[in-house]
Amino acid sequence: QYEQFISVSMDRQIDDQVLAGSLDPSRARDVLTAQLGKMLPRGLETPGHEFFAIESVATGDQVGDLWFTTMKRAGREVGFVMDIQIHDKYRRHGYGTAAFDAIERLAIEKGLDEMTLHVAGHNTPARALYLKIGYRELSVSMAKKLNH
Repeated sequence: QYEQFISVSMDRQIDDQVLAGSLDPSRARDVLTAQLGKMLPRGLETPGHEFFAIESVATGDQVGDLWFTTMKRAGREVGFVMDIQIHDKYRRHGYGTAAFDAIERLAIEKGLDEMTLHVAGHNTPARALYLKIGYRELSVSMAKKLNH
């Protein structure tokens, strides 16, 4: 399921970057494909990156996927959720919250004391979830289109 996960992740990142005005739509896929190649030169087997299937305990169904790594922040290692995807039909059933509970336990086992992530400003449902489970906004970028 790695290839499908990365494909969806890439499509969402392209949409987010284009919508935010960070990338030209005609070049977004090429730019982000190059960045992904540098970030994951060995794909699923790239050291330091962990990919998890999120499964329902009750049914065993795969309800989503999560990509976890660590990053340096203020000179120390912190956990970083690169992407989480809960499949559409399983959203709003607590799977995202449960996945974050699990990944935060893993981070604690690794000796980490902080988790971080990035979320697009327009992704209101994800932002609401992250705030609900205790994440706080560290910075906010804003823009306004001007009419000529």
